[in-house]
Amino acid sequence: MKPSGGGWAMISVIIPTLNEAVYLPLLLGALARQTRRPDEVIVADAGSEDGTPEIARAWGARVVRGGRPAVGRNAGARVARGTWLVFLDADVVPRPDFLEKAFREIEDRRLDVATCLMEPLSPRPTDRIFHEVANGYLLALQWVSPRAPGFCILVRRELHEAIGGFDETLLLAEDHDYVRRASRRGRFGVLTSVRIPVSTRRVEEEGVFSLLFKYLWAEAHVWTGRPIRSLPFTYEFGRHRPLWPPEGGVADGERSRILLPLLPVPRSFAQRIGINKGLPPLPMKILARVRSRSKPPAAQQT
Repeated sequence: MKPSGGGWAMISVIIPTLNEAVYLPLLLGALARQTRRPDEVIVADAGSEDGTPEIARAWGARVVRGGRPAVGRNAGARVARGTWLVFLDADVVPRPDFLEKAFREIEDRRLDVATCLMEPLSPRPTDRIFHEVANGYLLALQWVSPRAPGFCILVRRELHEAIGGFDETLLLAEDHDYVRRASRRGRFGVLTSVRIPVSTRRVEEEGVFSLLFKYLWAEAHVWTGRPIRSLPFTYEFGRHRPLWPPEGGVADGERSRILLPLLPVPRSFAQRIGINKGLPPLPMKILARVRSRSKPPAAQQT
């Protein structure tokens, strides 16, 4: 992981958040268990009301004021000290060797900006098919018209600064716009040695066809070069309710048992990637907020 100027690269992970008390501890725990740990973690919070900033500080992350994802990413980058910036969303759970393998491939391929293949934190075959199609699309276009999901972008700090960061005026596809501009000044690639597990909560909330329509609408704008500064539909940030667990309550003393059932993750998979270990206890007032946000509407309760 040597930058072009020589010496060892310093990695800053930047996470934009808004009400991510359920998911954020899993990501922070996964980062703490990396075989190549980040040198700093920065959480750019957009005014959470569920204890997200307190959780971030409890894990030793630096908290700065954020906004929409593009605003938060830029805010985190401005205070970051790393020669490499890793932009992650709060609902991803990288495996312990993610950073080590990712930067090894980046060095081997001499990349300046990259994303990686994705996989769903869900056992459903339809979710896996959906993500594999998306992976194929990323790979097919990486040399022609680069794309990158905002929940995983790795970039040299000097390149981020050279292109002026993310365009904060865009309401959608700001991630694709970012890597397309970056690819004109540096070498872009889709990493194949690692995959990033990501929540399927948007699919659960909106349905496959509704979400697919929004993505195709955005793609049409990207292909035609039209910036998206207004939307004919709602695309929420920070209003996602954690998926309701099929089982009932859990013990107060075990943070992992509080969090794991709230995620669309099979326990065997969660244990395999190690997210059931090392999760610190949280203040009871934060746990109460987490539980209140995770309850389904009254009509769905039995």
